[in-house]
Amino acid sequence: MQRHSLEFYRSIVGNSMDLVSVIDAEGKFLFVGESVKTVLGYEVEELEGASAYSFIHPDDLPDVLATMAELLTSGKGKSALFRHKSRDKGWRWIECNATNMLENEHVQGIMTSSRDVTEARQLLYEKEYHQAYYESLFFEHPHAVFTLHTSGKFRQVNQHMETITGYSEHEALTISYSAMVHPDSLAAANEAFQKVLAGKALTVEICILTRAGEEKDITVSLMPVYFAGQLQGVQGIAKDITEANKAKRLIQEQAQQLNTILESITEPFYVLDSHWRFTFVSAAFASFMNRSREELTGQVIWELFPKGVSTRFYQVCQEVSRQKTAVHFEETFRTPYPCTLYFTLYPNKDGISVHFVDITQQKRTEREIEKLSFVASKTINGVVIMDPECRIEWVNDGFCRLTGYSREEVLGRVPSDFLQGTDTDPEVAKRIRSKYSSLQPFSEEVLNYKKCGEKLWFYIDVTPIFDQFGNLANYIALETDITEKKEAEVRLLKLADDLYKQNRDLQQFTYIISHNLRAPVANALGLAQLVQRLPKDAEPYDTALEKLHASVQELDAVIKDVNNVLSIRDSGRVSPRETVYLQEVCEEVLEQFAGELEHHHAQVNVAIDPAYWLSSIRAYLHNILHNLISNALKYKAEERTLELTIKAEQDARGYVLTVIDNGTGLEEHVVQHQLFQLYKRFHPNTHGKGIGLFLVKTQVEALGGKIKVESAPNQGTTFTIYLGAKNVQ
Repeated sequence: MQRHSLEFYRSIVGNSMDLVSVIDAEGKFLFVGESVKTVLGYEVEELEGASAYSFIHPDDLPDVLATMAELLTSGKGKSALFRHKSRDKGWRWIECNATNMLENEHVQGIMTSSRDVTEARQLLYEKEYHQAYYESLFFEHPHAVFTLHTSGKFRQVNQHMETITGYSEHEALTISYSAMVHPDSLAAANEAFQKVLAGKALTVEICILTRAGEEKDITVSLMPVYFAGQLQGVQGIAKDITEANKAKRLIQEQAQQLNTILESITEPFYVLDSHWRFTFVSAAFASFMNRSREELTGQVIWELFPKGVSTRFYQVCQEVSRQKTAVHFEETFRTPYPCTLYFTLYPNKDGISVHFVDITQQKRTEREIEKLSFVASKTINGVVIMDPECRIEWVNDGFCRLTGYSREEVLGRVPSDFLQGTDTDPEVAKRIRSKYSSLQPFSEEVLNYKKCGEKLWFYIDVTPIFDQFGNLANYIALETDITEKKEAEVRLLKLADDLYKQNRDLQQFTYIISHNLRAPVANALGLAQLVQRLPKDAEPYDTALEKLHASVQELDAVIKDVNNVLSIRDSGRVSPRETVYLQEVCEEVLEQFAGELEHHHAQVNVAIDPAYWLSSIRAYLHNILHNLISNALKYKAEERTLELTIKAEQDARGYVLTVIDNGTGLEEHVVQHQLFQLYKRFHPNTHGKGIGLFLVKTQVEALGGKIKVESAPNQGTTFTIYLGAKNVQ
């Protein structure tokens, strides 16, 4: 082999693109190739004899020293990457390969071959830097980021993909995007994908189905991915906009509802911006101004209505715009026609909103009502003004005088709630409520009560009042005190009832005279004439005299009966009342019949609360029970033991006293009209005069009560006596 000269090797080393050098074990340069000037800018003489370590970046020196230590120990070649100071004070990245040739007699040092890799290192850094940015953008992006094959299958997804779709990374990488898209959005998704494959980046909004089958709205930004001029796939970013769409739809619905509400407002309404231009005009306002909405929208209100600047309305508009507070007020205008408007002005974000109501007719009505109220306050009758719910808005002094209530006590109350009471007829009250609901004028008589509890009869005349729209505005009631008239009617009815009873009594007395008195009188007259013709010592004379005496006795008994009836009727009206306990009277009467009841083995049941008492005539109650118990014994059934029940119960009007027996009974429908008449008897085989039940009925009515009877043959009889509330204390 040809051996080359030393100059040959020096030329090769000196012209090499790599820097060749030799350093000793301590790191001093023993030899430096000529290329050092090209690589680092130094002259050879500047480095030879200098320490190589002094030119290495302090941050890289520890690694270089460690590599050198390994090289000295192992004797094998080593590589190191470090920054070396250049002559212009900059740092260059050097890739150095070192070989331990300390034992080589020709070298006796460590040979290094170094290459400047600064540009390559910078390119690598930039690549890693951009890769880090890409990975951060891909994996740490707050939305779902993914890449697709040109076939549409997922190639890579970030962690947020599962949050939106419910598919894990592993599951997503096994399917195509079309598997997630809702059928209704599939056509739009496919079209967008094809456009991206054609090189167009775009954003599309679609609906997907999550792994659980839930529908979600998403917006997807898609872009093609190229490498080396070839389309490699598609990258996308998906954002869940389900809630945003819901909110958007809700806002749209609310906006539509608001617009519907504004359009449905029957009163005029409009909105002005900060430059006093109409931004919204309701149909009602356009109609009120007799202009179209297009004519008004966008126009400045003060230019359209220049006379408005001299009104209070103009001043209030300025105030609301400046102070941002709502204001309510009314103003009367003379043009184009006299009218009074009630305004509500309130600020909004960009201006003010105006709502007003034409209260012209209302003001007229109020003035009329004021006049009517003045007149009504002076009338002696009661005048009541009520709202549509019948709550009192105003009463005159006459009402206060009649009822005893002050105006403050009744305002806001419904008259029937505090005027009607216990004896107010429920049917009348119901009829009045019904007439109010009919919205027609009506009249009625009703029993009311004053504040002190005194009864007060009113004749009420009610008229409904309607506003200009036909809506019920008020009721006006005129109330006239007819208490005296009603009391007179009651007295007339009482008088008529008394006359009826007296007439009935006269009929009874006529019957007595024509039947019970006529016979004994006729007998007495005939016997008197006969006695006058008979000799006193003859036997027929004594017989005739005895018969005359019997006729006179019969006549006397009838007269006593008539006198008894009359005394009962008269004394019932004037006799003083006393406290009477029902059970106590009953026990007294039963005690009188104790022997007879025991003789007949009668079963007596008394069900009267010892606390039941009333203010009454004790003798009458005693006689009533005496007659009824006597009849129960007199007309008991022979074939069964007498069962007698006496009970008392309270009802709304007082007490109900009942006497029940299981005696022979009567054909009720046959005798019901004659049962309580004088001298009527229905058991010819039983001794009696036919006056007992007549006296019972007379005494019950004298106490202000009523009596009724229920009876059936061989079943028994029930007498029910109603004692009115005026007897109960």
